[in-house]
Amino acid sequence: MRLGAIAESIGISLTGGGEGLDIQKPASLGNAGPSDISFAANEAAAHSVQSSKACALVLPVGVVPDRPSFVVKNPALVFARIAAILSPEPAPAPGIHPTAVVGEGVAFGVNVHVGASVTVGARCVIGDNVSIRDGARVMEDCQIGANTVIFENVVVYRGTRIGERCRIHANTTIGSDGFGYVRDSDGTHVKIPQLGRVVIEDDVEIGANTSIDRATLDETRIGSGTKIDNQVQIGHNCKVGKNVVIAGLSGLAGSVTLEDGVMIGGAAAVADHVRICSGALIAGKTGVYSDITEPGVYAGPMAMKNMEYKRFLLSGKRMDRLEKKISELKKEIEE
Repeated sequence: MRLGAIAESIGISLTGGGEGLDIQKPASLGNAGPSDISFAANEAAAHSVQSSKACALVLPVGVVPDRPSFVVKNPALVFARIAAILSPEPAPAPGIHPTAVVGEGVAFGVNVHVGASVTVGARCVIGDNVSIRDGARVMEDCQIGANTVIFENVVVYRGTRIGERCRIHANTTIGSDGFGYVRDSDGTHVKIPQLGRVVIEDDVEIGANTSIDRATLDETRIGSGTKIDNQVQIGHNCKVGKNVVIAGLSGLAGSVTLEDGVMIGGAAAVADHVRICSGALIAGKTGVYSDITEPGVYAGPMAMKNMEYKRFLLSGKRMDRLEKKISELKKEIEE
């Protein structure tokens, strides 16, 4: 694709000419060839630009280009858009594979792909351009919005609602029973019927091997624009706001509320019925056991403001030095 056509597609001016250059693919600075485009995310990374063989670059403001370039405030964002243009994801051909099983009363939109060994339950509504890849199972009474991709071996339980332009990656389970039991007097655990559903709004991406439980009575809801990593557990009745990010191996217990824009680091754990406010960033491996009501960075096994946690860690070192000093004084007194 010509560099000038790329500039027109993303609506950003080109610096240094080169409109006629034929760009083959996006590449890293170190591995780019003479027909590739690459980027430097910041001025520190820009030191590697001169040695790169890329014929065009995306650079941060403040860096003087030595070849045709897009000079922008957010190079990673612009490069992501260019990469999407140059390397679009292959789309399988529309149609229903002969090995797929489709229930009664299913409504399909146009250009829908249903792969090998897929099951689509009765009364489902599948929007335009949806792709349901091999081995996936969509149970009865589900709705899937236009341009959504359900990857291989995903299981979507009954009654689930999935919005438009979502991506649900392989082996993820949406709408399985919430972990709800009542303890009887004899010590046995009596299951509480999980009668609710999962609602996933538009533009949500969910990684592989993630589980999102259905609500006990109402809804487990994932807000639009939210991105969930691989191997995440979201319990029943959780309310996840818009544009939330949850990194891998994290877990939300039942009835957690994450307000818009919350960011959860990897392997973090949030206890049941906790609310985390907008503007909060939970560091990796943090344990959150009570509501967070003020924006900021929180860290530690018992979530606290990041600077408080650092002072807490330093206080342990100070205590060690104090104990050592007391021990030395005690020895001197004894002598």
